Amino acid sequence: MINLCAIGWLAACAPVPSDDMPLLRNPDVPIGAITRFDLDLFAGRWDIQRSAGEDCAPVGFEIADATWRERDGEGAARVGMVEPIGTGILRIDYADGSTGDLWVLWVDPDHNTAALGDPEGQFGFVATRAGAVRSDQIRAAEQVLDFNGYRTETWNNT
Repeated sequence: MINLCAIGWLAACAPVPSDDMPLLRNPDVPIGAITRFDLDLFAGRWDIQRSAGEDCAPVGFEIADATWRERDGEGAARVGMVEPIGTGILRIDYADGSTGDLWVLWVDPDHNTAALGDPEGQFGFVATRAGAVRSDQIRAAEQVLDFNGYRTETWNNT
């Protein structure tokens, strides 16, 4: 009888299912941006290999002269100004007036593969330099994202 009561009590504490999109990231897991981030080395063109998030539809991005330019599947671009607000944390002020913070959670020493996201878990992605795609580095980026509370097993390949 005690076991049944305990099971009932635990079931009452379980989260209520919702129709909302599931979180990409467990908010109870601490998240941190990489400390060896260098914006000058990070500048240039990137292609997104894996991604998730309602607002994360780009297939790539480019950073040049403090300008952020996202590319979507049709070649259209969303443009903004990028400003470092912390080590490995960038604020993007888009031309449409919206803003977003992008956290660089990991980047390989050569700045060819990166794991990126946001603390709220609204989006996340793995990006690589064109011509520098390495499956071991993509897997390393996924592992860092998973360590930071993301659930990359359901992400899209682009």
